[in-house]
Amino acid sequence: MVNFQGNETVRMEAFSDGVFAIDITLLTFQLKAPSLRAATSSHSLAMALFDQWPNYIAYFVSFTTIFIIWLNHHRMYNVIQQSDSRFMFYNGLLLLLVSIVPFTTSLLADYINTPAHQLSSVLYMLLFAGISWTLLIMWNYATDNYRLLKRPAADVRIQTVRTSHLISTVTYVLAAGLSLLVPFLSILVGLAMVVYLSRLKYHREKVI
Repeated sequence: MVNFQGNETVRMEAFSDGVFAIDITLLTFQLKAPSLRAATSSHSLAMALFDQWPNYIAYFVSFTTIFIIWLNHHRMYNVIQQSDSRFMFYNGLLLLLVSIVPFTTSLLADYINTPAHQLSSVLYMLLFAGISWTLLIMWNYATDNYRLLKRPAADVRIQTVRTSHLISTVTYVLAAGLSLLVPFLSILVGLAMVVYLSRLKYHREKVI
């Protein structure tokens, strides 16, 4: 018999929030001040700051994407009442993948303007594809026969959310393939997914 634990959702969300907060904090480490040797005047400092544009792009894309992932994670938990061991492991897998984002962000920032830009962009987009896929797995498990949902579960937009996570997963995979041809275009696709997922609603009446 499966042991459902209603109080575990609060602890899981609190722990997840901590992981998301740490990941966003780690992203700021990509933003470093130019060395004193590279900036000996206001003009040279301005040029040195401009030369770090890959760091700014990688930081902005990663920050906004992690924020939207956290937002949808929060929205999901607002319609979920219970948890079990399997769902907790799925949540752990999500946090594992999210914790890798600072690393792939560093790869993208360091290599996006080099001949190795293709691989760094592919790994970056594939990671987000994996995160979207994990959110899809979590949602499918929680909504299967209304397993973990609050009542009345009929007000939850089950199929809409499922379709949106599936679309985001496929889109990130396609963006990874696009990275082999036009890396910068794949980044624009990633930003478009941020806008798309920000509009996703989990409940028919409530704006969560």
